[in-house]
Amino acid sequence: MEELDKAYETAEMLKALDLPISKDQLENIERLEKENGRIPREDLRFYFYEKCYANYTKRILNIRQAKIRGEVIVAKPVLLLAIIDSIESKEFCNNEFPLTEWLEKRYLVLMNKYVKNSLFDKPTDISNPFWHLQSDGFWHLQYIDNIQVGLNPSKRWLKDHVKFASFDEDLWILLQSKVWRMQLRNYIIEHKLTDGAWSGRMVAESLSIIAALLLAA
Repeated sequence: MEELDKAYETAEMLKALDLPISKDQLENIERLEKENGRIPREDLRFYFYEKCYANYTKRILNIRQAKIRGEVIVAKPVLLLAIIDSIESKEFCNNEFPLTEWLEKRYLVLMNKYVKNSLFDKPTDISNPFWHLQSDGFWHLQYIDNIQVGLNPSKRWLKDHVKFASFDEDLWILLQSKVWRMQLRNYIIEHKLTDGAWSGRMVAESLSIIAALLLAA
């Protein structure tokens, strides 16, 4: 019982400082609660989800996206939606996302839905976000071998040499909750795939240009 009380005390201290509770800390508390016959502290699990959501929405908002001839490429957020949909439909039940035909089809459906008035005739191939999303730190590729590859591997290469991709474990746990999963999906649409998101960014860029001109004058 003393160990559980200490674990609670640490968690409460983190909450007071508005710091996250780690997955390992939460799992340790849940284990101790079971061992001691205590009712689970749901407020701690909610706090874990809340802080996890805040962390990953910030990171998703700041993902690196290419901009070609003035058009922001939305392939990465669309891939994230496709992955969330694969979890929702139980296409993928583990934190392992191989580059399957189902995933590619869902990605193309979403690309056609959210890419409007594009300068390009064809949507960005799924191989690009599948590969480049790893540069944002929460998407990881598990390789079959140690073969070297260039900066833009083909879809065929990825299927032959990448066993699967996975999320950070904390993000995967967050996505197991339907409520938080749908909340994150809506966040991506609102902040990365709507006209309002891009118009806001265009306004910010325009203001930056104006400010630069004023400073130069």
